[in-house]
Amino acid sequence: MTENRSGSTEGRSPRPGGVVRLYPAAYRRQHGAEIAATLADIADAEGRWGVRRETAAVAGHALRMRTGLGSARPAGRVLAGMTPYVVAVAASLSAALLAVWPLEPQAWDGERTYTPLAYAPWLAVLGCLIAGRWTGARISAAGALAGAAGSVPLAFWSGGQEGLSQNLPTLLGLAVAATAVLAAPPDLPPTAPRARRNATLTALALGVPLLVASTTVFQALAGPGIVESARPEPVRVLLLFAPLVLAFPAALGLARSRHGGAVAAVVIVAACALIYEYGLLASVPYGAGMLIGKVGLLTGLAALLIRLALRLRATREHPGTS
Repeated sequence: MTENRSGSTEGRSPRPGGVVRLYPAAYRRQHGAEIAATLADIADAEGRWGVRRETAAVAGHALRMRTGLGSARPAGRVLAGMTPYVVAVAASLSAALLAVWPLEPQAWDGERTYTPLAYAPWLAVLGCLIAGRWTGARISAAGALAGAAGSVPLAFWSGGQEGLSQNLPTLLGLAVAATAVLAAPPDLPPTAPRARRNATLTALALGVPLLVASTTVFQALAGPGIVESARPEPVRVLLLFAPLVLAFPAALGLARSRHGGAVAAVVIVAACALIYEYGLLASVPYGAGMLIGKVGLLTGLAALLIRLALRLRATREHPGTS
């Protein structure tokens, strides 16, 4: 039986199909048969789980090619550079939500349902990233995405339509963050010392204020019209601190990128337009819109200044180059 199975495996010529159809047509015509043959070999050698794992990897690669998020494309490299900060922000918010979950509800809690299933995986994502275990971080991000999806019906079941409306923005934000981590090119893992250091520093700069403010009585952040002391909502604190913490890394990243000057100019124009037409910024929750607009303007200006300083330094070091 073994010989017959081996003979059938060697004699067949798999046709591209199934997950291979996700690739762009030109790539599929060139490499489709090879990919299908590889999947067939894995199915014979490793069985059902092995081929499922490889199929998921092939699907991810195909979708990254479709969306331009591969490591060979600028968008993919930008996403890879943003990943440490995405993980740090999501993990900081999740840590604060986990800390608030067992505390006595406040007036602003309303019908909010704290769902640790959506938060806890982010601590594992951050821990694996800092430890340089990017495969574990991606697996944990998949768990975070599943936890966020599973928390949506839980929020509706426990709080009805009001509970769903209060929880949905946070769950959607965490789901988008998990999707960004999974969409980042796996061959550009943020395991270099600089990326791990940036994730650690950002998580500390955001996580400490979030944890302290969300578990402590702060009248200053309680909101207008509230006479008694109250803990601020973690999302409110995040919207106040995140723009300030991320402004410098964003400006530095724009200054060093190839088309950073043009992007910084677009950011400046957009920020000015939004500040002038305050209606859009006024729709940002907790009145954080104007802060985000002003920080965006300053970030764009800082990026242009840093870019100019880098150009001047390069000119001084290499006078013969332009």
